Amino acid sequence: MITDDDKAFLLSFEECSLGAKCWTHAAHVRMGWLVLETSSSFDEALERIRGGIMRFNSSKNSIGYHETITIAFARLIESRRLNGETLEAFVARNPDLLEKDCLKRFYSPAILASEEARHRFIEPDLAALPQPSACARSTS
Repeated sequence: MITDDDKAFLLSFEECSLGAKCWTHAAHVRMGWLVLETSSSFDEALERIRGGIMRFNSSKNSIGYHETITIAFARLIESRRLNGETLEAFVARNPDLLEKDCLKRFYSPAILASEEARHRFIEPDLAALPQPSACARSTS
Protein backbone atom coordinates (compact mmCIF):
# COMPACT_ATOMS: atom_id res chain seq x y z
CA MET A 1 0.00 0.00 0.00
CA ILE A 2 1.47 3.30 -1.12
CA THR A 3 0.54 6.60 0.52
CA ASP A 4 0.17 9.95 -1.22
CA ASP A 5 3.37 11.06 0.52
CA ASP A 6 5.18 8.02 -0.93
CA LYS A 7 3.86 8.85 -4.41
CA ALA A 8 5.07 12.45 -4.07
CA PHE A 9 8.49 11.27 -2.88
CA LEU A 10 8.84 8.83 -5.79
CA LEU A 11 7.78 11.48 -8.29
CA SER A 12 10.31 13.98 -6.89
CA PHE A 13 13.01 11.32 -7.16
CA GLU A 14 12.04 10.41 -10.74
CA GLU A 15 11.90 14.08 -11.75
CA CYS A 16 15.24 14.69 -10.00
CA SER A 17 13.66 17.47 -7.95
CA LEU A 18 14.37 15.82 -4.59
CA GLY A 19 16.98 17.83 -2.72
CA ALA A 20 20.46 16.30 -2.73
CA LYS A 21 20.55 16.44 1.09
CA CYS A 22 17.35 14.37 1.16
CA TRP A 23 19.05 11.59 -0.86
CA THR A 24 20.08 9.57 2.19
CA HIS A 25 20.53 5.84 2.58
CA ALA A 26 16.98 5.64 4.02
CA ALA A 27 15.72 7.48 0.93
CA HIS A 28 17.45 4.90 -1.29
CA VAL A 29 15.67 2.09 0.58
CA ARG A 30 12.35 3.94 0.38
CA MET A 31 12.74 4.52 -3.34
CA GLY A 32 13.72 0.88 -3.92
CA TRP A 33 10.67 -0.40 -2.03
CA LEU A 34 8.36 2.00 -3.89
CA VAL A 35 9.74 1.07 -7.30
CA LEU A 36 9.48 -2.64 -6.49
CA GLU A 37 5.88 -2.08 -5.33
CA THR A 38 4.94 -0.29 -8.55
CA SER A 39 6.69 -2.56 -11.05
CA SER A 40 5.34 -5.70 -12.68
CA SER A 41 8.58 -7.66 -12.25
CA PHE A 42 11.91 -7.55 -10.45
CA ASP A 43 13.73 -6.99 -13.75
CA GLU A 44 11.54 -3.99 -14.60
CA ALA A 45 12.01 -2.59 -11.10
CA LEU A 46 15.77 -3.07 -11.22
CA GLU A 47 16.02 -1.16 -14.50
CA ARG A 48 13.95 1.67 -13.00
CA ILE A 49 16.06 1.70 -9.83
CA ARG A 50 19.40 1.63 -11.65
CA GLY A 51 18.39 4.20 -14.26
CA GLY A 52 16.73 6.41 -11.67
CA ILE A 53 19.75 6.50 -9.38
CA MET A 54 22.12 7.21 -12.27
CA ARG A 55 19.85 9.97 -13.63
CA PHE A 56 19.36 11.49 -10.17
CA ASN A 57 23.07 11.38 -9.34
CA SER A 58 23.92 12.94 -12.70
CA SER A 59 21.46 15.77 -12.05
CA LYS A 60 23.24 16.48 -8.75
CA ASN A 61 26.76 16.09 -10.26
CA SER A 62 27.38 13.00 -8.14
CA ILE A 63 29.40 9.98 -9.21
CA GLY A 64 28.25 7.85 -6.28
CA TYR A 65 26.53 5.02 -8.19
CA HIS A 66 27.57 1.49 -7.10
CA GLU A 67 26.19 -1.42 -9.15
CA THR A 68 26.78 -4.18 -6.59
CA ILE A 69 25.26 -2.25 -3.68
CA THR A 70 22.26 -1.22 -5.80
CA ILE A 71 21.45 -4.76 -6.92
CA ALA A 72 22.16 -6.31 -3.53
CA PHE A 73 19.77 -3.93 -1.77
CA ALA A 74 17.12 -4.43 -4.47
CA ARG A 75 17.33 -8.20 -3.96
CA LEU A 76 17.12 -7.86 -0.18
CA ILE A 77 14.16 -5.49 -0.34
CA GLU A 78 12.34 -7.68 -2.88
CA SER A 79 12.86 -10.82 -0.81
CA ARG A 80 11.34 -9.22 2.29
CA ARG A 81 8.29 -7.47 0.82
CA LEU A 82 4.84 -8.69 1.88
CA ASN A 83 1.69 -8.18 -0.20
CA GLY A 84 -0.42 -5.31 1.07
CA GLU A 85 2.21 -4.06 3.51
CA THR A 86 2.93 -0.37 3.94
CA LEU A 87 6.42 1.06 3.71
CA GLU A 88 6.22 1.96 7.39
CA ALA A 89 5.44 -1.66 8.34
CA PHE A 90 8.18 -2.93 6.00
CA VAL A 91 10.78 -0.66 7.61
CA ALA A 92 9.61 -1.62 11.12
CA ARG A 93 10.14 -5.30 10.26
CA ASN A 94 13.48 -4.71 8.52
CA PRO A 95 15.43 -2.06 10.44
CA ASP A 96 18.73 -3.64 9.36
CA LEU A 97 18.11 -2.39 5.80
CA LEU A 98 18.42 1.17 7.08
CA GLU A 99 21.97 0.46 8.25
CA LYS A 100 24.50 1.30 5.57
CA ASP A 101 26.70 -1.59 6.64
CA CYS A 102 23.98 -4.26 6.44
CA LEU A 103 25.75 -5.77 3.43
CA LYS A 104 28.75 -6.73 5.58
CA ARG A 105 26.99 -10.04 6.34
CA PHE A 106 27.17 -10.83 2.63
CA TYR A 107 30.32 -9.08 1.36
CA SER A 108 33.85 -8.62 2.55
CA PRO A 109 34.91 -4.95 2.69
CA ALA A 110 37.49 -5.50 -0.06
CA ILE A 111 34.86 -6.54 -2.58
CA LEU A 112 32.52 -3.63 -1.87
CA ALA A 113 35.44 -1.19 -2.01
CA SER A 114 36.64 -2.48 -5.38
CA GLU A 115 36.22 -0.52 -8.59
CA GLU A 116 34.96 -3.68 -10.26
CA ALA A 117 32.01 -3.88 -7.83
CA ARG A 118 31.14 -0.25 -8.54
CA HIS A 119 30.72 -0.99 -12.25
CA ARG A 120 29.35 -4.54 -12.40
CA PHE A 121 27.40 -6.73 -10.02
CA ILE A 122 29.49 -9.18 -8.02
CA GLU A 123 27.84 -12.00 -6.07
CA PRO A 124 28.68 -11.96 -2.36
CA ASP A 125 31.62 -13.87 -0.92
CA LEU A 126 30.38 -14.37 2.68
CA ALA A 127 26.69 -15.39 2.40
CA ALA A 128 24.28 -15.77 -0.49
CA LEU A 129 21.78 -13.05 -1.28
CA PRO A 130 18.19 -14.08 -1.93
CA GLN A 131 17.46 -14.65 -5.60
CA PRO A 132 14.90 -12.32 -7.18
CA SER A 133 11.48 -13.75 -7.87
CA ALA A 134 10.79 -14.67 -11.47
CA CYS A 135 7.06 -14.17 -10.92
CA ALA A 136 5.35 -10.98 -11.96
CA ARG A 137 3.72 -8.98 -9.17
CA SER A 138 0.57 -7.01 -9.29
CA THR A 139 1.11 -3.27 -9.02
CA SER A 140 -0.45 -1.21 -6.25
